[in-house]
Amino acid sequence: MKLGNFITARLKSSRLKRKILLPLNGNTVLDHVINRCKETNAIDDVVLCTSTNPQDAELFDYALKHQIKFYAGSEDDVLKRLLDAAKYYNFDAFVSITADNPLHSIFVSNQIVDWVKKEDLDFVFTTGLPIGLTPYFINTKALEIAVAMKEQADTEIWGPFVNRPDFFKIGYLHIETDLFSEDVRLTCDYVEDYNVITEIYSKFPQHHNPSIFEVSKLIKEGQISLSNTNVIQAAVPLETIEKIKKTFDTHMDHGKVVAQKIGYHFAPSEHKLTIKI
Repeated sequence: MKLGNFITARLKSSRLKRKILLPLNGNTVLDHVINRCKETNAIDDVVLCTSTNPQDAELFDYALKHQIKFYAGSEDDVLKRLLDAAKYYNFDAFVSITADNPLHSIFVSNQIVDWVKKEDLDFVFTTGLPIGLTPYFINTKALEIAVAMKEQADTEIWGPFVNRPDFFKIGYLHIETDLFSEDVRLTCDYVEDYNVITEIYSKFPQHHNPSIFEVSKLIKEGQISLSNTNVIQAAVPLETIEKIKKTFDTHMDHGKVVAQKIGYHFAPSEHKLTIKI
């Protein structure tokens, strides 16, 4: 299995302008995301997946700088962009992370890779850790079916669409831990988030990729001012979830036709793995 680590990255951000290029401990947010992806075990390559919008063209320089692959695809259709990148570079599957998560867990990425190397899964979702720490796993053939089934072009919220164990082989990785309290958020979406992440990185050498264990230690020792605890992550509205479900249900037959064409064998199932740390 040819396995990649894909980073979805765009410079279009309304809440925190050009957030992925903000300075972070001598580098940028994006530099740290790329460096962490490079440390994932058994990955054949890292791909920076952005859009064809001219404003995103400068991201190509970051791919060159880090000697990773680059793909410019659909501006709004994230799933289509990921699929096109996977097919262009002939990846069978990939771990996926967004570029506003410079603390995403290398440990969790490795756990996912170890799991999918042993068990045939289409998508893997992770629970038990704060927002910003966990990547996803996506099988390219399963993604091709999902893309053929959907109607909406804007797939920023795509998790609920493919999280269907009645159709795909879904893995649920649960991290059982007391490393973080429930109010901790470690993504970079608002200025308050950026301030917290900047403070965390300031505690380490410039080229160090802090682990979730090191970050937890800093927070528990009171070395970090969690100034973003009042930021509330917007939940997907119930009507949106229902619309997504209806779209999926309506196009299941078409998905089965596509599956047959590309040689995908259905085994709808739910797989659970709990890791205690």
